[in-house]
Amino acid sequence: MELTDLAPTEGSRRLRKRVGRGRGSGHGKTSTRGHNGQGQRSGEAKRFGFEGGQTPLFRRLPKLHNFDQVINRHWVELNVGALSSLAANSEVTAESLVEAKILRKHTDSLRILGNGELKVALKITAHHVTEGAKKKIEAAGGTVTLLQSGPPLGKRSKRVQKAIVKKEAELKAAQAEKKASAEAKLEKAEKGPEKKKAPAKDQKAGGGGGSKPGAGKGGDKGKQQQKKK
Repeated sequence: MELTDLAPTEGSRRLRKRVGRGRGSGHGKTSTRGHNGQGQRSGEAKRFGFEGGQTPLFRRLPKLHNFDQVINRHWVELNVGALSSLAANSEVTAESLVEAKILRKHTDSLRILGNGELKVALKITAHHVTEGAKKKIEAAGGTVTLLQSGPPLGKRSKRVQKAIVKKEAELKAAQAEKKASAEAKLEKAEKGPEKKKAPAKDQKAGGGGGSKPGAGKGGDKGKQQQKKK
């Protein structure tokens, strides 16, 4: 076969419609445009969605706002037969499979399928395990641990998730501050109350520094009377 022998498949290429070539061609006279009216004049062009003046479809449909973007989860499927090369009693996770070069990159959607034979006991941790795969893993003496994996987050869900994370961080900071203040109070209580300095005692009555005038003289007179008795 040579290049000149190549030809497109029959029916895959159609000839261009040639209009205005006479009545015998079937595309003469009005050139498939019909008679007077819209579309018959030269330079005619209709915008996208135009339906001859009636309310177009995109205006007739209800407008539903605030819809989350639907993101499908892309599962990474792995058969139990591919795990037979691993060492016995080893832990199988998405990270360990990347290190063992069974998977090319880490994934949060690991699904274990039941094709193949498994002859070593493994501790498998995945996001989904089929019933057949679970039976083969347990028959070989291994265990299965399922990770909780919700659907991927849309745009609005991501904003809500960020708000939740921010609120949790603020709550943790408040709890840490409260705990620190409680520890400070406890430490202060263990040290005991601070001793206050005692106020200076007043001078005895009879001294020259009495607050009342003549207090000293009165004291001397009392002493003299006691001596006379």
